[in-house]
Amino acid sequence: MSIGTLLLALVVGSLVGYYTALHRIQEIGDAIIFSGLAVLLVSIGTQLGGDEQILQDLNTIGGSALVLCLGSIIGSVGCVYLLITATSIGDPESASADGTVTRPDTPSELDAGGFDWKVTGLIVVSLTAGLGLSAVGLPEHVITRIVSISDYALLALLFGVGITVGGDTEAVSHIVRIGWGVLLIPVAVAVGSILGGVLLGAVIGMPVTHAAAVAAGFGWYSYAGVVVFDLGGVELGTIAFLANLFREIVTFLVLPAVAKYLGGVTSIAPGGATTMDVTLPLIQRVSGERFVIPALINGLVLSVAATVLVPAILGI
Repeated sequence: MSIGTLLLALVVGSLVGYYTALHRIQEIGDAIIFSGLAVLLVSIGTQLGGDEQILQDLNTIGGSALVLCLGSIIGSVGCVYLLITATSIGDPESASADGTVTRPDTPSELDAGGFDWKVTGLIVVSLTAGLGLSAVGLPEHVITRIVSISDYALLALLFGVGITVGGDTEAVSHIVRIGWGVLLIPVAVAVGSILGGVLLGAVIGMPVTHAAAVAAGFGWYSYAGVVVFDLGGVELGTIAFLANLFREIVTFLVLPAVAKYLGGVTSIAPGGATTMDVTLPLIQRVSGERFVIPALINGLVLSVAATVLVPAILGI
């Protein structure tokens, strides 16, 4: 699905949220997001469990892919957190008098400790359901149909995010407060992802250029897998595909905790390029509408960067 189509869904949703006078428009947007997120996660689980090649690769080189995935996430989170600590980039409304980072109010249902168990539960249950569907041996055409529905679910997700953003008058003013610094977020994510991937890649004996190229996929597994496969061979291409696929899945699992303990801006880091589509609704849910536009910009910049960096690094 083209970036233009995804952006159109987001823009249309924003206009609906902005011009609709319904006092429960935020709740409607949340319901659309939850429904679309559930369908998308079931689809991811079904694809992961139903692809025999992926399952075979998990037994052979999946460990290397997981190590690079974790390195990219840890590195990107660390760099973005250092960025907001050293600069004025962040949410002035989310810092307490003693300097502790707190997460702004969101529409999520939080427990006393401020953790969004509803979102976390949805993620675990939906992924498990998808893996379960693949395990029962569904016919190929049924799995294909489930996967095809994910495109519409993604559009619904972005439409729902648009509604919540359009209905939040404080979101745009927050972007104005961040200013030019919003462009530093994807730079920090890119540097942290590659640096973290290279460092942990060295631990498992992977060449620097190989680890850097895999990490430079920034979670865009469909692109990274194909390009690295063509330029770096079958094994490295499989690692690139799995590492970036794992990054998307792991992001769903760790993002609520990152948002709670490290703040809304830092919650943009784990998703990499996926913050412009797949993980964008989760950022909205756990961090708030004010972080949607920075996350969208982050995803767009990193997607463009990946198309340049992956082949460039492999060509070194």
